[in-house]
Amino acid sequence: MRSGSISQAARNLHRTQPAISASLKTLETDLDMPLFLREGRRLVPVPEAHYLLSEAKEVLDRISTAEQI
Repeated sequence: MRSGSISQAARNLHRTQPAISASLKTLETDLDMPLFLREGRRLVPVPEAHYLLSEAKEVLDRISTAEQI
């Protein structure tokens, strides 16, 4: 969601585009909910994806703070 495309996310994470796509699909399966609507070649995040991102950021921030302390 930050990078704007799966291809850019793959480059940022030093992974392949198919690996990122598979990871997203696995996450959606594990959560039993879609995180993106597929509109042609575009992925549009659903509200739950925005919520999950904000929660994940908060957890990562807490971990970073704990490491600094």
